[in-house]
Amino acid sequence: MNKTFMKKVTSLALTGAIMFGFAGCMDFGGKKAVLEAANELGESIISADASAILDLTDLDEDSKEATAVTDRLSTDINSDDEIAFFEAVEKTMEFSVDEESFESKKGEASVDIVITMADYESVLSDTYTKIEDLTDAVAKADTKEITFTAEFKKDGKEWKADNVGSKKFMKIFDYRNEIIDLALTSSMIYGFIDQDMSAFWLANDGKYVDTILIEYSYYFDSAVTDYKDKDVKVFFTLSKDGTVVYTGEDVLFGESTIITCKVTNEQLGLGKNDYLEAGTYEVALYMKGEFGDELIDSDSITVEKTVKQPTTTSNGNGSKLKGEGEYYNFRDTVFRQHVLLGGWINVNKTLKNANTYTTDAKSIVFSLQVNDVNMEKVDYKYYFTEKTDKDSLNEALKNPVYSGSAAPKQFTDGIFYDFEYKLPEAKPGCYVCVVFKAGTNEMICVAIGFISQ
Repeated sequence: MNKTFMKKVTSLALTGAIMFGFAGCMDFGGKKAVLEAANELGESIISADASAILDLTDLDEDSKEATAVTDRLSTDINSDDEIAFFEAVEKTMEFSVDEESFESKKGEASVDIVITMADYESVLSDTYTKIEDLTDAVAKADTKEITFTAEFKKDGKEWKADNVGSKKFMKIFDYRNEIIDLALTSSMIYGFIDQDMSAFWLANDGKYVDTILIEYSYYFDSAVTDYKDKDVKVFFTLSKDGTVVYTGEDVLFGESTIITCKVTNEQLGLGKNDYLEAGTYEVALYMKGEFGDELIDSDSITVEKTVKQPTTTSNGNGSKLKGEGEYYNFRDTVFRQHVLLGGWINVNKTLKNANTYTTDAKSIVFSLQVNDVNMEKVDYKYYFTEKTDKDSLNEALKNPVYSGSAAPKQFTDGIFYDFEYKLPEAKPGCYVCVVFKAGTNEMICVAIGFISQ
């Protein structure tokens, strides 16, 4: 046989074998379709659209991989701040398909999808107090690349993504595992304070006169309850003339919209009937911090003491009257020493317990039995609120529903002040009766009553 011919035949056979092998590896006819499928997958990834991603696979929706994708891209359990962070990262995401990495063999193919996104980890190494500052930092951050080798299998005429939900795929969405915990600062807490409502409780004309306690109530915006989980503690101090005389217990910030800073005479080492000493008292609210306590706010008030010591009450060595401290209290201990009994009157059998009337009541009456018919005439006011939380009570105390005056009257069974309110309507709710020295805002007594069905 002609050797030249044999060489040509051999060369053709080798060339054919090589070409056949390349054709098996490169699958030129399917490359375009695979690249299109990779581009669709890339678009779905940077959109963080679980449904769109899974539509490009043949995964069963209940499979481990499909569940991993759905759970990771769900925001059902995330806070608003975390969702804002996720969206900020996703706005920086871009992708490209590296066509040179394409490989294919017997109905299977692979190609690299390169995801570019903000280097969010470097951003999170800083401290933020506002989500807007964090999302702005994400938008301005340097970028990083994640290369995911997407694998595809031919399913009829379509190419389906075959390794969605794998560990390498899920790494793209690691940012969705971040917990966003914005820092809470003392200045932020100060900004939540309702300056119109926060005040010294039961003070008269901006001062206390002959008082057995000091109480300052801080009222906060309802948004503070969102910060309860941050486990930030606050506490208050009471100073007299510049010297701390009392420190309150730690309180979890955000647990309530009210923080009460109350100190009584006994907490200051005085007797239960002793007035606080005269002076300038300051309540200061602090946040406990990692590097020391931080001042949030403070307010001062003057305390005046006009008598040396309240005298013993006439009902027996200063013991409480029935109901005192439960539904009525005295602010004037000089007046208090003349009181023998206090309570709500059962008008026409409409009082169903110590301080609650039925809706059949036509009037409600708080009464004080005293030991001297010549005691001074006093003023009184009634206030009403449907709710009994402190916010509602404070708001109610701005607008009396009735004003009157009363003098002690002699009856067969004793001498009484009767503070009557003839009801225009027996509305269910809380009724506050406040007794004042005539012509002043100096409180003598406060009583709480109710009307209910």
